[in-house]
Amino acid sequence: MKILAINPGSTSTKIGLFEGTTELFEKTLRHSAEELAPFGAVVANQKEFRKEAILAALEEAGVKASELNAIACRGGVLKPIAGGTYKVDDAVIADLLEAQIQHPASLAGIIGKEIADENGIEAFFTDAPVTYELSELASFSGHKAIKRKGRFHALNQKAIARKFAEEQGKKYEDVNVIVCHMGGGITVGVTWAAKLLT
Repeated sequence: MKILAINPGSTSTKIGLFEGTTELFEKTLRHSAEELAPFGAVVANQKEFRKEAILAALEEAGVKASELNAIACRGGVLKPIAGGTYKVDDAVIADLLEAQIQHPASLAGIIGKEIADENGIEAFFTDAPVTYELSELASFSGHKAIKRKGRFHALNQKAIARKFAEEQGKKYEDVNVIVCHMGGGITVGVTWAAKLLT
């Protein structure tokens, strides 16, 4: 199976083509502030610009979208959900378009579903940043009227914790791990018997 992975960030869109777990192609498409300025503060306005850049990069690499079997999208800003893999459907797109928080990650599902629909395949996302699996303790904010929301780099948090568990010959559910994601955004979380404390 050929799978296209799409990961939009604030100043770039990273794409990768995989056959099973083997990476065939990877590219980072850089977007300058001047290129993005005409689209304003609404990230969905960047959809066509980024989609065209993705398709052009695939064409340049000699890959046709019609050859794809599925699309893996970075999870965007949705309503809180449990971790896992989900199909990008109309309800997901509605959530992404109506989100109060504007984040480029939301473009992955929007662009991915369009490319998928055009080629008769499906688009999916895994462990979105709105993954909500906090323990009761982690939901405390310091004020009884305010409950903390679970927004963090869940995809990386879970992937690294799973990798660590595998290296230790254990299951993800059986390890206690602190994972620090340090990128354009930074989150620190604790996987404690598979309950996330972020």
